[in-house]
Amino acid sequence: MLGGASPIHRQHLKQAVRIGRHIALGTPFYSVCQLHHTACSTRAVTHSQAHPPDCQTSAQRNFHLAHALIGTSHRCSTDSQSFMKAKQSSTTGTLDSYPQEVVAVIDTCLAHARESVDCEAVKKIKNVPIYSRYFTNRECVNRLAQDAVATSRPQRALQILNIAHHFGCYLKPNHYEGVAYHLASRSHWDLIPLLVTTAKHHCGRTSVRLLNWNVRAFVENQCYDQLDHAFEEFTNADLPPNRRTFHLLISGHLRNRNLNSAKQYMEKMAVTGFPVDSSTHAVIVAAYRSLGVDLKVQIRAFEGLRDLDGRQSTVVLNSIVQQLLDSRDETAAARFILAFDLPGGRGRNPTGSGSTTGLVGDLAPVDSPAVKPNAATFSILLRYMAREGKLSRMLKLLDHMKRAGVHPDPSILAALIQGYLAAGHSREAISIVAMLLNTRSATAAEVFCSMMQVQPLTTFPVDVRGVPLTAHIFNALMSGLLDVMGLKAVRDILRTMRAVGISPDSHTVEILMSFLERAQGTGPRQLIRVLRSFSSPSLRPTIRHIHIILRSILRREKFMAHGCGWDTTAAKYSKKRTYKPKFSEGRILDTTEHYHPTAGLKLPRRLRLKSWFGPILQLVSRQAVQSDRATIALRLKHEAVAGSDMRTSQTVFRNMLDQGLHPTIHHYSTLMDGYAKMGDIQGAKQVLRDALEAGIQPDVIMYTILINGYGRRGKPEEAMRAFRAMIRAGIVPDVPSIDAVAHAYFAVGAYSVARRVLREMWAQVQPFPPELEHADLRTLAVTFRSYSLNPEHRRRKLSMRQQRLLHWKMRTIKTEWMRFEQWSGSLSDRLDRHDGYSHKEG
Repeated sequence: MLGGASPIHRQHLKQAVRIGRHIALGTPFYSVCQLHHTACSTRAVTHSQAHPPDCQTSAQRNFHLAHALIGTSHRCSTDSQSFMKAKQSSTTGTLDSYPQEVVAVIDTCLAHARESVDCEAVKKIKNVPIYSRYFTNRECVNRLAQDAVATSRPQRALQILNIAHHFGCYLKPNHYEGVAYHLASRSHWDLIPLLVTTAKHHCGRTSVRLLNWNVRAFVENQCYDQLDHAFEEFTNADLPPNRRTFHLLISGHLRNRNLNSAKQYMEKMAVTGFPVDSSTHAVIVAAYRSLGVDLKVQIRAFEGLRDLDGRQSTVVLNSIVQQLLDSRDETAAARFILAFDLPGGRGRNPTGSGSTTGLVGDLAPVDSPAVKPNAATFSILLRYMAREGKLSRMLKLLDHMKRAGVHPDPSILAALIQGYLAAGHSREAISIVAMLLNTRSATAAEVFCSMMQVQPLTTFPVDVRGVPLTAHIFNALMSGLLDVMGLKAVRDILRTMRAVGISPDSHTVEILMSFLERAQGTGPRQLIRVLRSFSSPSLRPTIRHIHIILRSILRREKFMAHGCGWDTTAAKYSKKRTYKPKFSEGRILDTTEHYHPTAGLKLPRRLRLKSWFGPILQLVSRQAVQSDRATIALRLKHEAVAGSDMRTSQTVFRNMLDQGLHPTIHHYSTLMDGYAKMGDIQGAKQVLRDALEAGIQPDVIMYTILINGYGRRGKPEEAMRAFRAMIRAGIVPDVPSIDAVAHAYFAVGAYSVARRVLREMWAQVQPFPPELEHADLRTLAVTFRSYSLNPEHRRRKLSMRQQRLLHWKMRTIKTEWMRFEQWSGSLSDRLDRHDGYSHKEG
């Protein structure tokens, strides 16, 4: 089942995913946790984004707090000593300070769902005051339940509340609110709906806060189908929703890219007596990231900063900067960064040289009140610098973070790990994780360093003491080490996570699946198997997992339609080769009128893969998840690139705009690729101009599409002109762009010129290997393409000196081409008359 479609070995993939015990998709959480009150089932997804106005900041997203497993049993001393230990248990994160008989009763009830609180273990301690008081005293019950949340089995908290209710200890809704807060602070969103149902059953009533926690949990779990039902609960409980209720619902629908529903709840909010104010605009801009950059939304939120408290102001400014950096608009982002109250003055470098953040130049700050940065602020900037490979600027920014009095959190350490790995400093990245492991288990840290074959460092640019070790940090390490160590990194990291009681989240699975699809060429069947291996009631498939599977299918579909490699194009211009297009056979995916969540893509019935992919798609569809921009880009690729149906592609593009989704550079690139593959270079150029008008600066991918388009048309000179235009724009050529130029010359038989292109441009990616000086063209091409799997060339702009050097090299290539034309007797003219592209394609 695992063989055949990719170069990875079956046993390696099995070892990598062995930690994820397969549980059938759709299994309700309560059937696994074996809790007594199960009226509210949830579809939990741990890869979530926190709602800014609540207790969890954006720096706490996408990870679970790590907690030690309950170890050996302990002996209970006197009654007073037990209670003193119990008071200290909130700082230890375990239940070891409670009598083992109490913990045993809780675990026994969890193991006997049907008897629940009527089991023999409960009956034995009911008449033992030193044990029963933990379930009869309100303060003790509340503290025990909150401490249970911090263990490796947080569902104990609900069972504690059940036992207390059975013993006649009647708690108030505010006690359940405290437990809900602790569950949320540790991202156990899947347990909150069940807690709210339990509170209603025990108290006979609920509260507005509990119902708000219920709404928040559905948003974080991506159970968007439950939002309307959760709002109706207020009416059923005869409780009026407050402003926060509507803000949660608006945020949830915006995160689901459902503008219509968000607008409806804004209207309901106004009718209820809560007009739109600055806090509403803050919620909107914080949740707008999935829809793209909207200047009107940002301006409205920014204008309301003066009416917000310090925490909300920071959330608004963080959201604006994050969205602008997502769109790679550094200039606009830098102006908003200057609004932060950074060391040495607002946006000013206390050292007096350069910029505080590494992004800000000599720009005038925007007019706004001073906003204090928090850990999320620095995390956003550090992640962006890590993606750009700017380690030195990251280290400078960390110095300013320390001067601002901001203590690092897991997201900051994760960004630092990404920066180290991007710069090739894997020892430093591994050492950070080893230091955090050492605070939990010295043995685990030693074994981890042994597996990684690293002698850990002891000094770091930030103080890592007190930072909890989370899945977010392991994910950052895994994503960087995969390209270096392959699947061995996955196995070692998953073993370490299991040893310290940290479970992988949906982002962990996404990283693994993306690597297998991108670097290993893994087929969709294997990707589905990996996803099912990790699936559990608390780790459900998301639309991002579906996107990776569809991307793998489309890669195969594109190959079937257009082929791959230089020979495919060269066959169009050769009298000895035969060109056989496969457009009629290249359709793997079909379309459907049901647009969400796959943007209308579906698998044909005849495909056996549908039986594997169907349950995953149904699970996400039941949650009413809407198509995101990445999935719509795949639909565009299916229509434009694989199907060469540009009319339908334009319709899909307009529908996306009508939904309020802002196109990215990927959408414009896909449309360009569709026109170029059809031979309509002018249409591709028009899309490029449209992107410029939309404020999107062309990148190397767009220019590579143009170069490839000219190459398929048998026009290498035009391909070289497009390459020159890219150099004049200051864009650094990469492996695919240089390969596209060489391919254009190869396609018309100018093999010596193709070789010259590779030889002259090789230094832009890697130093030229001396042993390849006399290698043939095929060897050069294969070796050169291999560099694209692990790119180390991360410069985004060419200096003037580098541009002049490249222009000089291109003149030597042009001289070689002119010699070839003279020798071949103007080969291009003869091809246009007798065997050209237009003749072949009709």
